[in-house]
Amino acid sequence: MAGTEEPLWRELSGWCGAKGPRTFPYDAVIGHLHGVGKHFLSPRLLDLLDTCRQSLAERTGDGDTYLARFLDVLLDKYDGCYDYPSYTALPLLQQPAPEPPENWTTARHRRDRTVLLLLADLIEFEQLVLDGAPANPQGALPGPELLGKRLRLAVRVMEPAALRVLDSAVDPVSVAATPGRTPARPLATAVLATAADEERLLLRTSVQPVYVLHDEYLFLRVLQTFETTFAFMAWTLDAAVRALHGEQPGDAATLIASVADVLRESLPLFSLLATMQPDSFRVFRQYTEGASAIQSEGYKTFESYCSTPARARLDSPAFTSVPKVRAAVLAGRDTVQGSWEDVLASGWLSEQDAAAVRAAARQLEAVHQRWKQTHYRLAVRMIGERTGTGSTEGVPYLKSVIANRLFPAAQNSRSPASAPALEQQPAAG
Repeated sequence: MAGTEEPLWRELSGWCGAKGPRTFPYDAVIGHLHGVGKHFLSPRLLDLLDTCRQSLAERTGDGDTYLARFLDVLLDKYDGCYDYPSYTALPLLQQPAPEPPENWTTARHRRDRTVLLLLADLIEFEQLVLDGAPANPQGALPGPELLGKRLRLAVRVMEPAALRVLDSAVDPVSVAATPGRTPARPLATAVLATAADEERLLLRTSVQPVYVLHDEYLFLRVLQTFETTFAFMAWTLDAAVRALHGEQPGDAATLIASVADVLRESLPLFSLLATMQPDSFRVFRQYTEGASAIQSEGYKTFESYCSTPARARLDSPAFTSVPKVRAAVLAGRDTVQGSWEDVLASGWLSEQDAAAVRAAARQLEAVHQRWKQTHYRLAVRMIGERTGTGSTEGVPYLKSVIANRLFPAAQNSRSPASAPALEQQPAAG
């Protein structure tokens, strides 16, 4: 056992004896993890963490506490259930649905706050390098120029959300003129000053890298930001489906357009991810076997709310990797396109509202095509023709799905008036 593990061993052993969840040594555990990488935690320490988990279950009888979820994520490789959700710590990030159910405004506010917190934490982590005091993981540190670019791109993603949820932290005139020029450190400080205790705990515990290279921190925070956005997009499209079947079906157009807007705001995340050093990525990704973004339930849920995927796609790894989402689709999940066609056929949707829904869907389609093209180009740069993480096809897979559409043209229209088929859009650059 490495000498640096001994203090943690003693602290955990003491906690397992009698102490409660509030006194769990999160900082010591995460500090050690960031120093060695999850893949290289010692068997002895993993056994002790498992003992702590069992002790927690015996004392609380509740397997859904934050600490229980934290230990499950931490011990995913030990348990043999390591995957993309556990690698990205999604069980920690995903909050229970509020009671009563939230409306669109509060759903977007929740998404915006989470994105701001994740990226503010990233800025703070990168700023430590510029200050000459890097925190673990600190292998293969980027240079100042690359870090400066990284901070500007993080700010560019944050600015639209900050304009909506933070008073006076961002100047709307400056953002409109030159996005990404808000000073990074003051913005991050303003965001983190609003964090509640449970949010600070989330930020401390939700980056669990597999190795010791600095850029994996960036990789995880960007993936988490995407997943937070996908969750909001799926929620909003579900609301659009409900609107189409409700008293004001024209409201669906505004909801669909908001999904296009938030996806567009997220596009700079790819440029941010492109500041990751390819050599670092190629090293740490060898320890992420079993975790692939193809397992993203959030993205597939968003996709499946647009229109019902073709059977070939449902039977491909894209959906067999997310069995819960696939089961919901096969059970007959209502979609925007299907609901839109039904409401048009019934005469409940006016021509004016139909045109607005059609325009919003085209807008989302175009942004999504740009999103896929950008994702593909980034993957080519980072991994070339290598297989993706988790032995997926990687770049060839991404290339093969560029032609897919969220809203394919209706194959069997009921009548000219009830066939608002979206024209096939050219791929955006």
